[in-house]
This record gives sequence, C-alpha cells and structure tokens, in this order.
Amino acid sequence: MALDRTTGGLALIAIAAYGLFAALWGVAPVVDHPLSRDPATIAAGKYLAAAGDCTSCHTAEGGETFAGGRPLATPFGTIYSANITPDPKTGIGDLNSARFYQLMAYGADSPLDPLYPAMPYTSFHNVTREDSDALFSYFMSGPAVEQPATPNEMSFPFDIRPLMFAWDFLFASRKPFEKTPDKDEVWNRGAYLVEGLGHCGECHTPRNAFGAMENSKSLKGAVVGDFEAPDITPSALDGRGWSREDLVLYFETGASPRGSAFGDMFLAVKKSLHLLTHDDRMAIATYLMDVGGSQPSKGEAVVAKLGDDAHENRSGRVLYLSNCSLCHGPNGQGVEATMPPLAGNATLAQPDGVNLIKVMAQGLDPQRVSLTLAYGPMPAFRDRLSAGQMADLANYVRSVFATNGDDLPKLGAEEVSRILR
Repeated sequence: MALDRTTGGLALIAIAAYGLFAALWGVAPVVDHPLSRDPATIAAGKYLAAAGDCTSCHTAEGGETFAGGRPLATPFGTIYSANITPDPKTGIGDLNSARFYQLMAYGADSPLDPLYPAMPYTSFHNVTREDSDALFSYFMSGPAVEQPATPNEMSFPFDIRPLMFAWDFLFASRKPFEKTPDKDEVWNRGAYLVEGLGHCGECHTPRNAFGAMENSKSLKGAVVGDFEAPDITPSALDGRGWSREDLVLYFETGASPRGSAFGDMFLAVKKSLHLLTHDDRMAIATYLMDVGGSQPSKGEAVVAKLGDDAHENRSGRVLYLSNCSLCHGPNGQGVEATMPPLAGNATLAQPDGVNLIKVMAQGLDPQRVSLTLAYGPMPAFRDRLSAGQMADLANYVRSVFATNGDDLPKLGAEEVSRILR
C-alpha cells in the first residue's frame, strides 16, 4: 500500500512538472499584434520567407506553394511538412500573430501538440518578433489551399507528441538573438541570418543520438541524406580555399571558382540565397569567413599545379581526360554557366572525399538557376569504373585541382568501396 502511494505520488509530481513546463513553454503569454495588410510589411515578409527557405520544406513536389505535405526523413521516422496557407481548416488561417510566433520560435502553442524539431524552431528562436509578424502577414496574404495534413510516420515512442516537451527541456532554447558588441553591423547581420532564418546549422552541425544539434560543434559538418554538409567554420572554409567573394558568388549563382551547389544545397541556393540582396549575401559570407565587413578579402587562391610531369597518378590523368575533360575542360576550367570548374573546387578539398566519391558514383541531375544559368547533368560512373579506378580518378583531380591537394590523404579502392556502401 505504501509503495502504491509512493508510486502514485511520483506520478502526480511528474504530471504536475510536465504540465508546468508545457504551459510555460507552449502557452506562455505572448502579446497578439494586429495582422498587418500593409503592402510594405507583406513584401518584407515575402523576402524573409525566401531567407528562411520556407518554400523548399512547405511545398510538396508538384503541390501547391506552402500547402505542405513534403516528406522529411529522420532517423526516428518520416515527418510531413505543414500547410501554412491561410486556410482556416487545414492551414494557419485560425492562428493569430502570437500563436504563429510561439510555433515558429518555440515549436508549440499549446501544452498538448508540440511540433517536431524538423521545423527548425531550434534556430528560429533567434528571429525577432517584428520579422515573425511580417512573415505571418505574408503567409496570410496568399491564397488559401485546403489540403489536410499527411499523418506522420514516426516509430514508438517518438509518435507520442507531448514527449517533445522533454526534448525541448533538454535541447531547445528560447534565447533571443543578441548582437556581438565587438563585431560590426555587417558581421552581426550575417550572424542573424545564419543562426536564425537561414538555419544553416540544422544541416551543417552534427547531431547527437537524440537528434539534437551538438552546439559545441556548430557548423562543423554533418551527414545529410547521401551527402555530407561540409564544415563551414571559418578555418575550414579558409583551408579549402574559399574567400568571401567566392561565397557571395556561390550564393548568387550556385557556382564559384571553389565549386557548384548540388542536392539540397542547390535548392537552398535556388529558392533562398539566390533571392537575397547582395548586401545580405555579403553579410552571410562575412559571418561565415569571420571577417569584418570593411576588411578586404584574401582574394582568389592561385591554382597553378597543372602539367603532365607534375603528378605520379598517370592512371588518374588518363581517366580524367577520357571521362571528364570534355565537360570540365582539360585544365579543370569548366564551361561558364554550364559546367562547373574543378580548378579550386572546394568539394575536392574535403579531406575524407565522401562527397566527391558520391557525386562521381551517382552523378547529378541537371540543375537550373535561371534561363541563362544551369549546370549538368553529370553521368553516374558507378557502373563504368571500378572502385580502384574511381580512387585513381579522385586522387588525380584532388592533387591537381584542389587548393590543398598536396596535403590531402590518398584514397584507396577499399576506402571508395566503404564510402559507396
């Protein structure tokens, strides 16, 4: 009997603690601001939606814009994005600005139905209330699309939504963005975009066993699907030959002397970074390179390591000339606005070679940024080359075209086979 009372008491304490935290986290008082129909506010919200790349997640392939339903695979199951059109039944038409902000910044507006962190409220808590209100005005100004939510496919116990409050207690933050006093306005604007709406860390930061970002390793790279989102800390970018101007060009066009975007990063360029102002692209690059806005960049790294007799990998050179040079050029120069250059390409400079091998093996679909700017397609070589030949080819292009080619480890057939597995 005493044990039953103890168990019951502990259960009541647990329920009370959960209720208190859920209430404080999900329904803490947030002032409702009147919905603005001002065209300037709506235009600002449209720009912010591009900065947050909202289209990519909330628009299913072939579906209506912002009507949701796009599957997002996680280690714990598949989550389907929400309808954020102003439909009152299936979208956000019944929300006010306060509830919208709570969902965006905290991932919950009630103690019973918190969001999964596939919605990056773990980054969006940095977004100001003013920007949140502008986003809400923009979403509410669009056409309402009645499209019911696709049920999530989460494994037990992750399908129990209220358990997310325990995850939030351990891993989420409500701390607002704060400027760094000893940095200039350009750097701080970049920090706001990268850490907030841009949510770059959601892909480029490794995660722990519970799916939470390891903040101590912020932006140090992570595996996303079949590819690696590379380390984009200042030292890593610098080590792979990037300059601030390279990054700005990459954000604008999807290509630069250091490489071209592919996979999810290409979508981020096309639907987000490409649509930003030059000043904001410069601010993001300034923050990532950790240089002051008024400081000059280090300029282009010189790639002058070409020549028949300069490298031992003859097999790799023959493979390159017979399989790659028609598109990428005999000297890795590429074709402007059509085929990306390999000379100075930052993907080649990644030490483990994972993304290079994956691209060589799987190829790439054609990727169009605009009517005058498109790249690819690139054929897959998995069924054309052996693991040993792929290793020879990878070693050749890394040693010849990567800015740090002399320092990169050699890849072997066994390593290539492991990457492909």
